Amino acid sequence: MLFPTARKQPFTHQPTERLTFNTMCKPADSSKDMAHHMPRPRHVLSALVPPFANGLINPPYTIRKILLLIFLTSIISFVSLYSFHRGFRRTVQFWRGMAPLVLKYKFVKFRAEKIDHCSPEELERRLNVYRETSAPRLVDLILRLGGIYVKIGQVMSTIGQGLLPQQYVDALQPLQNGVPPRNYDEISHIIEDSTGKTMHELFDSFDEVPIGSASIAQVHRATLRPRKEGEEPVPIVLKVQYPDVAELFDADLSNLEIATKLFAPENLEVAKALRKRHENELDFTKEAQNMRDCTRDMQKYGVEPSLVRIPRVVDDICTQNVLAMEYLEGVSLSDAIQQEQDRVAKALGKQDGDELKKVLASRMREHFENGGGAGSGGMNMLGDKKMKFLNVFGPTATTMLRTYASVRDGIENAAISAAKFGSKLRTGWNEDKLDLIADGSMNKKKAKVNLGRALKTLVHVHGIQLLLSGTYNADPHPGNILILPDGRLGLLDYGMVGRLSPKDRETVARTILALSNKDKAATAKLYRDSGYKVSFTDGRTVDDAVLHRFASFHLDRIDLSPLTLDNGETVDLMELLQSTRERVVPSWVEEGRRLGGLLMGVNAQAARPISLAKEWRPIAKEALRKNNK
Repeated sequence: MLFPTARKQPFTHQPTERLTFNTMCKPADSSKDMAHHMPRPRHVLSALVPPFANGLINPPYTIRKILLLIFLTSIISFVSLYSFHRGFRRTVQFWRGMAPLVLKYKFVKFRAEKIDHCSPEELERRLNVYRETSAPRLVDLILRLGGIYVKIGQVMSTIGQGLLPQQYVDALQPLQNGVPPRNYDEISHIIEDSTGKTMHELFDSFDEVPIGSASIAQVHRATLRPRKEGEEPVPIVLKVQYPDVAELFDADLSNLEIATKLFAPENLEVAKALRKRHENELDFTKEAQNMRDCTRDMQKYGVEPSLVRIPRVVDDICTQNVLAMEYLEGVSLSDAIQQEQDRVAKALGKQDGDELKKVLASRMREHFENGGGAGSGGMNMLGDKKMKFLNVFGPTATTMLRTYASVRDGIENAAISAAKFGSKLRTGWNEDKLDLIADGSMNKKKAKVNLGRALKTLVHVHGIQLLLSGTYNADPHPGNILILPDGRLGLLDYGMVGRLSPKDRETVARTILALSNKDKAATAKLYRDSGYKVSFTDGRTVDDAVLHRFASFHLDRIDLSPLTLDNGETVDLMELLQSTRERVVPSWVEEGRRLGGLLMGVNAQAARPISLAKEWRPIAKEALRKNNK
């Protein structure tokens, strides 16, 4: 027998239960029976994963297996967060674009200093080559991200003149005039959804191409359809908010609050105030009320409409996402600055203002390193060999140069007009043939503006808003300012409006007077008493000289000159900024330095540096006089 036979088991008959519906659905007799039939948890987990992963889940757990599990869990968590958490995704997108720029900058410096042992001049040359390529990439990143990053770019393009490398300032400046717009179909849907009316019901005409597009919205010209027969259509501008902007801002500001909690928790209230300000900016009904409030206050102080114009709100179309207002005709301040620099460049024999801006930026930096503040300013900073008389005659020569450039530009415009008139005579007023003579040398006639007066008005009006009214436009970058044909200013965009209490306005006014008097002790005391705290990174407290210089940055001038401390030691300003940390920033300092920085920056951009404390001194005196009544 080749195989052993199996041992026979005695057969016992087991009666089978008849299968019925009741017996099929009969519950288990006990929990013990249920436990007997349920698979072990390990088997359940194994059933949920692919067969090849069973080895990772089942014991034994080696160090290699644990590390691999951690790695896979991290990958799954990252993908999940990137897919479903907007804030995390935008953080990744930001650093994916920013990290290569930062690493390349570090590498260029490291190689020049540690490997090639370059001279300072060669290091600067290499950095300039890096900036030429990195600046456009930085702007591309800002445009891709949108939201608050565009706002930051607009601010930096204004306050960075003479502070940031010129390549970055030049690359960021187009953000002042807007960002790429959305298409008409998307905009029309937003308008109709927000108002509950069709475009035909609302408008007699609507320009599909926007006149401006910004970080949160874009603006179109339109005419309102008359409500009554016989009425004329009303020309307006319509501000339309992008649908995804609220989500973008919420994610960006959440990231900012997280960073503040980690690195500067004492300034968390400042970050929260920034969130509140931007949340208000996303509600156009609040912007409409801001415009009404600022108009009322400026009329109270006699500057609206005599010096400035704030557009009137069209109450019929005012929702959270759509705002209609009066149309103001004018040239933007950023365009006026560019036009003046182009005119002066031509007067100096240069092709356009780009070369001039580089020279001006260099001279402006030198001015700030020598103490900044109000200077003769303008084109006498050039030091051009052809224009040596500027250094001799100072501001008078600057005025002469600007006048000469303006007259020359006027002669060119007159020549263009004469050529067009002659062409009309020759062609029988044929507009199609007339367009043929408009070549590169016959540009459109530019509006004549008094840029110096416009800047003086801008600074003066915002001083009244901050110190007397307490309600002020917190975002007066050049793209938000129009110079009207009669010389007045059109003040646009009241989404970001700051409000200071009477007590804070008094503190700002006293600080302005202390700065204008160059009283270091009084300035430092005002900052300390209000709760402003700054110290060296090693924990040492700062002296009055440091507090005075910081206050000057906030509310007076851009001063990059070396600082002499109270103990007689002289320190480089950039080293000082790197070795100190702000611990607590009161709200009035945060509000004041943003507005002050923008106003000082736009004047520097126009090559007219100012002392803000000197300009605002009479307003500060008036504010204290009224407060002490």
